[in-house]
Amino acid sequence: MGDFVNYMERQNQKYHVLARGIIISGENILVAHCKGMDNTFLPGGHVEFREGMRTTLYREIEEELGQDSFVKEYIGCVEADFEIPDTYHQEINHLFRVVLPKISHDLNPESRENHLEFYWIKINEMEQHNLQPYPVRDIIKRYLNNKEGPFWESTFKDYGD
Repeated sequence: MGDFVNYMERQNQKYHVLARGIIISGENILVAHCKGMDNTFLPGGHVEFREGMRTTLYREIEEELGQDSFVKEYIGCVEADFEIPDTYHQEINHLFRVVLPKISHDLNPESRENHLEFYWIKINEMEQHNLQPYPVRDIIKRYLNNKEGPFWESTFKDYGD
């Protein structure tokens, strides 16, 4: 374990707390895609200081899509980690059901941010669209199958069990 700790101390590290929206229309879910990347993710973003998560999600959707939203029930949480060349990232994604009354899966919403695009995918095609972090796929399926939540998933291995 000592070598791992020494490696982590030498590397740039970032910690993210995120509010993410599960937006469903028919058999489709709205995803975000950062241009040039090979994955998708749920709409939303970083929680700012002195801001609650529901407010974060409402603000992020308004900034990214220019839409008013209704942030509904808490669905669950996913902790995840990933590396981008010189930086280790660790994040907590809090998931909420969100309703956008002015859009449907008939038309992809227009992004207000140049680096992002938003589009609808079939819920059963989340893997093909590389929805990340990958445990959100399982949470979405369990939620839509009326399993009792809230749900917790992680990309970390549990060493205490």
